[in-house]
Amino acid sequence: MRILFAILFIISHGLIAQHKPHWQNPEVVNVNKLPARATSISYPTKALALAADRDKSPRKKLLNGAWKFAWYEAPKLVPQGIEKRSFVDASWKTIPVPANWELEGYGKPWHRLTHQIWKQKGVKQPNIPEDYNPTGVYRKEITVPKSWKDHQITLHIGAASSCLTVWVNDQYVGYSEDNRLPAEFDITNFLSGKNDLITLQVSQWSDGSYLEDQDHWRMSGITRDVFIEAAPKVQLYDFAVRTELDEAYENAELQVRPEVMIHDDIDVEGWKVTAELFDDQDEPVLAESISISVTQILNERYPEIGNRPFEHLMKTRVINPKKWSAEYPNLYVLVLSLTDANGKLVEARSTKVGFREIDISDGQLKVNGVPVLLYGVNRHDWDANTGKAVTKEAMRQDAQLMKRLNVNASRSSHYPNPPYWYELCDEYGIYVMDEANIESHGHGSLFSNIPSWHTSFLERGIRMVERDKNYPSIISWSLGNEAGFGPNHAALSAWIKEFDPTRPIHSEGAQNIYGYNWPKPEPKDRVYTDIISRMYRLTADMIDLVTKPDDHRPVIWCEYAHSQGNSTGDLEGYWSAIRKYPRFAGAFVWDWRDQLIRKNNNTDGKTLWAHGADFDQKQEDLNPVQKGLISADGKIKSGGWQAKYVWQRVHISSDDLGAGKLFVHNRHFRTNLGDYDITWEITEDGNTVFHGKADKMDVAPGKRGKLDLDLPELTPVPGKRYYLKVAFALKEAEPWAEKGYEIASEQFLFAYLPPVDEKEVLTDIESSDQYAILVSNGTTAKISKTTGLLINLERSGNSFITKPLRPNFWRAPTDNDQASGIFERQVLWKEASEDLSLVHFQNTNSAVIATLKTPSGIKVVMTYTMSLDGSLKIAYQLHPVADLPDIPRVGLQMQVPARYDQLKWFGRGPYESYLDKKTGAFFGRHRESVKEDFVHYVRPQESSNKSDVWWFELSMPGEKGLKIKAMNEPLSVSVWPFSQEAIEKADRIEELFFEDNITVNIDHVQMGVGGDNTWNIDARPHEPFRIPAVPYSYSFVISVK
Repeated sequence: MRILFAILFIISHGLIAQHKPHWQNPEVVNVNKLPARATSISYPTKALALAADRDKSPRKKLLNGAWKFAWYEAPKLVPQGIEKRSFVDASWKTIPVPANWELEGYGKPWHRLTHQIWKQKGVKQPNIPEDYNPTGVYRKEITVPKSWKDHQITLHIGAASSCLTVWVNDQYVGYSEDNRLPAEFDITNFLSGKNDLITLQVSQWSDGSYLEDQDHWRMSGITRDVFIEAAPKVQLYDFAVRTELDEAYENAELQVRPEVMIHDDIDVEGWKVTAELFDDQDEPVLAESISISVTQILNERYPEIGNRPFEHLMKTRVINPKKWSAEYPNLYVLVLSLTDANGKLVEARSTKVGFREIDISDGQLKVNGVPVLLYGVNRHDWDANTGKAVTKEAMRQDAQLMKRLNVNASRSSHYPNPPYWYELCDEYGIYVMDEANIESHGHGSLFSNIPSWHTSFLERGIRMVERDKNYPSIISWSLGNEAGFGPNHAALSAWIKEFDPTRPIHSEGAQNIYGYNWPKPEPKDRVYTDIISRMYRLTADMIDLVTKPDDHRPVIWCEYAHSQGNSTGDLEGYWSAIRKYPRFAGAFVWDWRDQLIRKNNNTDGKTLWAHGADFDQKQEDLNPVQKGLISADGKIKSGGWQAKYVWQRVHISSDDLGAGKLFVHNRHFRTNLGDYDITWEITEDGNTVFHGKADKMDVAPGKRGKLDLDLPELTPVPGKRYYLKVAFALKEAEPWAEKGYEIASEQFLFAYLPPVDEKEVLTDIESSDQYAILVSNGTTAKISKTTGLLINLERSGNSFITKPLRPNFWRAPTDNDQASGIFERQVLWKEASEDLSLVHFQNTNSAVIATLKTPSGIKVVMTYTMSLDGSLKIAYQLHPVADLPDIPRVGLQMQVPARYDQLKWFGRGPYESYLDKKTGAFFGRHRESVKEDFVHYVRPQESSNKSDVWWFELSMPGEKGLKIKAMNEPLSVSVWPFSQEAIEKADRIEELFFEDNITVNIDHVQMGVGGDNTWNIDARPHEPFRIPAVPYSYSFVISVK
């Protein structure tokens, strides 16, 4: 039994090795900290426990809010006696708790690679710089409720970065490390009963920082809730819950292991603990409650031979409970009651329970016996305004967005998240890989192989498991991230496996000694991991892993699709492989949310963001903090929308659209398609002409079925394009989405007849010394005889072109472009765009033909013809020479007056799309403001492209302007309020200013965005989405009104 003896052990353990400050000694990770336990609160009544709202318990008092605060550059500069009531803090300011002090005006945040600072100072592990280690001191007077008399009082600090020292009423209470787990201290004997003073000292760095070297912001302070809790002298200190299903995954055994703590010499003979289970209607589930005497709990012989911690405690059979899964997150409430010998309630505690079982068999990860795939994201705690201090509402928004984007799994990268996050995942149905706060990054396996770091490793892992053991959403424990492997990892894995054999172990670092440069056949990963895990490996390499005959563990990408800047290309390529090979268990995108800090000085309607360069830091990465599927302020980015489409659980196809016959593959693991409404619509050039609702489908999970739509007779109008969209939508509202929200959809070209009319062409072309001039129906086009370029279009005194329409092969490099070496490999195409010159100019009766050429021989032929209605047709031909690299883009670029800033188009949208990121963007009529809707990346780069555009218009509000219409093939179009040169030159969005002109790109094709990583050639687009240097031709028509 873990009672007061555990506290005495921890106290004694914390007193060793005192020759160094605690914050420089990896063998001292806490002093006087209470043992870790599952998240719960003491309630005075069962009714409150059943409601399961911890904040409403009268035995909890939140201490969030204003604290007095002082900041110092190093611990040695903190004045003596700051913990004393007599210390004068009248000059101190206040700071909110929770908060990062860097965002409140103290010190500066660091992004990644903190230890570079220390290396420059000659500091080596486990030491920390003594001259600069920002330290904050918090002071607050509290009043303990009178009703708490004769109770045990615990101080709970949810998270403090990086180390914490606690005093109460002038007296030293204890010390804690691990900046992502709570520190709890028994402060009962330190309280006076009136105006008690709590003093907390937090330092930015400690020896623990060597294990907290994650790829995120290093921010300091108290970042999670602080409160005090009252509990009886005899209390349910902790409890563990398991739900074991039978072989048919139907009936269950509910197992509960309570732990009782006694603080005074109290006779507990006749006391007992009772467990009751309630459904979502607060109705009791068990035929009778289960009870156990406190004496039996205290006298439990555990551990003993067999090491079966639940064998002799509380358990009962539950007949066919509703199971918990990501698709059906059914929850029950378990209420535990502690009563005395007279049957009087002493306290109650509660937790949500989900009946589910995780196992690995046949090389597959299974939930309740069914193989699952993890459509996952890596999630950091982050808010653009509050940093690492994330509110409950912000977390709820994260969970809702994940579900709306078809995410079903979250990796708590790379540390335990706040308890409320797991409660949301329980509620909404999101599988969680819970990860220990262990990452040594540049130090690799060093610390896992040093015995003096053993305690740090085990404390971080054990406390995570102890706190989070009862959340059904957690389906795997992770031993950390990018910390290599070694005996300390093995020891932690062994402890977890023995303590909780119900969940598999993940450890990406537990691979063979060759790392990324592995030979074939690859040696097996370490035996202490149950899941084979890699990050940013190419798909071909991962297929080698899942097809190895000598290993039968499931395989995942714990990180992939590095979404830095304009990225997240070819998700479909990953998932076609994942769905093909059974041993694949899924993948986690890096990452969920951009980690940017909102600036206050917004200008020109642009949202400005801060990153490391704003704090005098050298940026090791091009753009290290903008890597999310959603923006820092929670807006879904193009990569997020594309992910929703790729991850949708219904695949729709057809081989006979005209007859309305479609095939449907149900990719759910538990859900029948009968649970959804099915809708369809037919559009004509983006306008809805027919719509309807299909009959209910009965297609079981994993099965295929036929969908017959009763479609109307359609007589296509020549030149009009008709698209059929089919969608599966929620029949009823869910906590994360409204009724009718589409969870899956597909679109097909339904009908198209080419236009039959041929426009009559102008045959009388005027000419001057400088220009060929085409005039018809009030429109005038001028082509320069010097450059061969269209320099202007005029109508009714309005000039529509301010910079000539000229060939362009280049784009402002994305982060992936730069990382993959575009300047070394493809820069000649930038030079070609600048070096084209006119070599031949021909004015025929009906056309102007200009031939342009570079010194290296790359040739472009431009043919201009005008119809009698005044529209100008431009035909483009590219003739490259042999042995040239891939082309970034094939197209034309011009500028028009900034007043034409209203964009409307018929093509894919509404969000930006590219060759390898477009299938989830459907054809339709879309519109946006060029200035307001330009896609801003914190480091300016190629953005805002629209794929497969059949026509687009640029106009002033309420007026007509230019219209560009594709001929035989759709266009790739982008419109910016800046020049390409300005975008490429700028390092920050602040360096871009709205100009008097708008840049218009009318492209035949542009290469994809890639994103396997953002640090070597693999960052470039996959081969199908590159543009080989071969001849290309396309044409379009410009008209002005």
